[in-house]
Amino acid sequence: MSRRAQENVVAAVLLAVFAAVIAMSLDFGPRARMIPLPLAVLGVILTLVQIVWQNVASTESLQMDLITVAGRSEPDAGMGVAKAGATASWRSEAGAYGIVATLLALMLAAGPIPAVLAFTGGYFLITRQYSWLASLIYTVAFTLAVYLLFFVVLQIQPYHGLLAPLIARFE
Repeated sequence: MSRRAQENVVAAVLLAVFAAVIAMSLDFGPRARMIPLPLAVLGVILTLVQIVWQNVASTESLQMDLITVAGRSEPDAGMGVAKAGATASWRSEAGAYGIVATLLALMLAAGPIPAVLAFTGGYFLITRQYSWLASLIYTVAFTLAVYLLFFVVLQIQPYHGLLAPLIARFE
């Protein structure tokens, strides 16, 4: 089976999953379908764009060099847990778990909005993904988008975290 055919099969399976989510979410109540329905519709649209793109573009443009994408400069470094060694793999996994644990702890302690603000800003600054000004702009924009989506549009009651009673004492 050619690479293009394989990608079409995977895209078709994704399309079927998104269609199933749409069909199932139509049985939900109006508030319960506010998350899965738009996400599934967006998934269908993006999958259809992917199908068109991968069938219209040339085969050479579909090839991706994951080594270049990952930012490695050595040509042999490729998919190499075996070459990188178990220590590097263990450290990167521990770091990933640490990042997730930090986000969850921030959410539990302070609630989602302060956690998103602190975590996103901290992540951008620590990884030096962007300059400090760009990090600040992206952090504020992302936090504002999360706030507007969940608390304004979806009208979900905000969770203020475990520290809320402690902070309320000082007000």
